[in-house]
Amino acid sequence: MRLQHVLTILLMIAVAALLVFVSGRYTLHADWTHANRNSLTPASMRILDTMPGEVRFTAYAYPGPTRQSIRDQLDRYRRADDSVSLTFVDPAEAPQQMRELGVRSDGEVRVNYDERDVTLDDLTEQTVTSALQRLAAGRDQWVVFLTGHGERDSQNEEPGGYSQFSAALGRQGLKTRPLNLGESPAIPDNTSVLVIASLQQSPLPGEVGMIRDYLDNGGNLLWLTDPSTPDPMPALAEALGLQWQSGTVIYPDYQALGTGHPALSLVVNYPRHPITERLDGLTLFPFAGGVTATDTTTWQAASLIRTPARSWLETGDLDGEDVSFSEEDGDRAGPVTIGMALERKTDGPESNGTQRVAALADSDFATNANLGTLGNRPFAMALIQWLAHRDSQIAVDIPTAPDASLTLAPWETRFIWLGFVLALPLLLLAIGLGRWWWRRRG
Repeated sequence: MRLQHVLTILLMIAVAALLVFVSGRYTLHADWTHANRNSLTPASMRILDTMPGEVRFTAYAYPGPTRQSIRDQLDRYRRADDSVSLTFVDPAEAPQQMRELGVRSDGEVRVNYDERDVTLDDLTEQTVTSALQRLAAGRDQWVVFLTGHGERDSQNEEPGGYSQFSAALGRQGLKTRPLNLGESPAIPDNTSVLVIASLQQSPLPGEVGMIRDYLDNGGNLLWLTDPSTPDPMPALAEALGLQWQSGTVIYPDYQALGTGHPALSLVVNYPRHPITERLDGLTLFPFAGGVTATDTTTWQAASLIRTPARSWLETGDLDGEDVSFSEEDGDRAGPVTIGMALERKTDGPESNGTQRVAALADSDFATNANLGTLGNRPFAMALIQWLAHRDSQIAVDIPTAPDASLTLAPWETRFIWLGFVLALPLLLLAIGLGRWWWRRRG
């Protein structure tokens, strides 16, 4: 019996030692959160796939809880790709290195890829993946918004502005800036995409000439307009082989779907194109028009957004209660093409051998009021990524976790307080007193 007890103890010690050894070499991770908040999204995985070299994270942090927090945040990237490494540096042991690198606070992280560095003080997935996007691009890429003619303002925070669109581009590693050709009479050479969003007044002939020169040199363009505004640059449309159609798209199923207005067009089926190949949800285009490519265009043209066949272009008044199709009044039967993508070979310095233009007869889909609606944001991001020749990063958009915050009504807060602060302690006290009384009685 003694021998059996000794052998059992030795066996238990051996099993414990083997478990310690195995757990040190192999790990098992399971993410049970509602939105998989502790795992990388497919978007971040695609970014890592486009970075064949080593990605090095260097954290300047004192030993303690800060290091563990950094490790927990970045281990998601290390588990996803073996080429990702994490190194800790104690600031007390490398003060000279911290001064040279400009590191000022405990917990600051520098990420290095292909001899380029980015400093991070926030390690959320949105921030880290945006930094990886900038490093993968190899150079700063600027999205320039034309101003001075009543266009959508990239810094305007009102519902009709583009400030959220601009901020979303910044999180994807694209820098944005406004450009008034009256103040700076030239389009910068480092412009990756020029955005013309709903001109309200016609530009001066010299400004049109600058835009034409930009395109002749291989520049990429996003041109957005609305049915309510006349075409202010017919010469540019002719050069691109585009024709803006008059009228507003009417979506006849608006009552059944509850959009609230017949001019709010829902699109779910997309023509085959790199911009739309990963879109799998509805997009909303309010008060959109139509655009087509002419037979004389020298560009390779493709449809991006097309409405259902039962829709039409309404040329009459939209304020009436009953809007119906009337070919005699000039209405055009659907399907209606809202957006076109143009592409051609070129030797321009910013073109990567190919020049790209996207033209959409709607600028409302990307406003602050509509960008977060349905699939508008993924479509807008994919549009710019394609124009900037970042094809591998199309549809790389990190969504906000739906369970990131908890909002309680006032009565719910009072109920929780009464339950845990008052009722539960009184219940435990009553149980204790009851047991004490029962024992005294027995």
